[in-house]
Amino acid sequence: MRLLTSAICTTVAVGLLAGCSGSNLGSTNAVPSAGAAQSHFINGKYVPQFSKFASLIPAELRPAGAHGIAKLQLQPDKHKKKKSMIYASEFYGTTAFGYKSPNASNGPPVCTISGVSYINNIASDLKSNVIDPDGGTRTVIVHKPKCGAVIGTISDGYGQPSDASSLNAATGKIAVGNIFDTSGNGSISVCTISGGCTTNLTNANMYEVAGVAMAKNGDCWGDAITSAGTATLTYFKGCSGSGQAATGFSNAYFGGLDIDKAGNLVTISAFDSKLYIYKGCNPGCTLVGGPFSLNGEAVFGHLNSTSSAFVTGDFSVGQLDVYKYSTSGISLQYSITNGLNSSYDVEGAAFAPASKQ
Repeated sequence: MRLLTSAICTTVAVGLLAGCSGSNLGSTNAVPSAGAAQSHFINGKYVPQFSKFASLIPAELRPAGAHGIAKLQLQPDKHKKKKSMIYASEFYGTTAFGYKSPNASNGPPVCTISGVSYINNIASDLKSNVIDPDGGTRTVIVHKPKCGAVIGTISDGYGQPSDASSLNAATGKIAVGNIFDTSGNGSISVCTISGGCTTNLTNANMYEVAGVAMAKNGDCWGDAITSAGTATLTYFKGCSGSGQAATGFSNAYFGGLDIDKAGNLVTISAFDSKLYIYKGCNPGCTLVGGPFSLNGEAVFGHLNSTSSAFVTGDFSVGQLDVYKYSTSGISLQYSITNGLNSSYDVEGAAFAPASKQ
């Protein structure tokens, strides 16, 4: 997950979960040129992969208006029977890729979404709609299944969207994780296609936000770090209010979130490549699975509809890794590299339809 900000931070960082240089949001350091290498430490661990910087978003790419809708093309969903798909996004690429699922033969993409801009994570809903938290344009773009037409585009005036979660993105609420928001610390925007982003959830434990998840009862969580670099999980009942710090959350680092068919929260600890599975977290967490080691390095991942498989974006080698999933363990089944570019940082990974909670 990388940061692209102007109003959010004076120092503009485009580094996976790197955020602003240091802990002072008021820093006036000069903005490094695109691709400039900077050292970065998370919880005392040096992470050179995530210290890349890029220039400010050009003015022409910034969405107009504060919290309104940039574009709306709401149409009835005609896809009653949807085949399972796997999606991948690359932070430095301009295309998202859709693959048949399963794809153990490493077949090529069967569809693409072009014109994407600085996507950290890609997501889907129970209807197989695809959600693009488009960091470069500060919008959330919802597509019909199989890389289909745009259903709607929502301007996220609260910050840079990096992750999203929704049961039905076409008609329902979308929880949008912002790495940082326009006033400083990261946040969760609550948005709909029909009404735009109307609520912004903040908490002192959410300095820099990675993953977001929304449950079928409307509760949501934000996976973040404090300004000191400590991994946190924050629970928002009904996806509203000031939130509560989840207790019993033992991840070493922050990362992506999902919810399995049993209602367990599936979490990635990014920089030690571990998967933790928790029950509850409302706000008390009980560890029911893991930590399980991932094959490579990943920040984001998502379950398939039956919670039998889990896919991650392995940014270290530029591929998708597909695992067999259960609370008793995970095992790598196959990887997908076809069409992907390792130098573009493969981060986003999702099955469609999403996990049936």
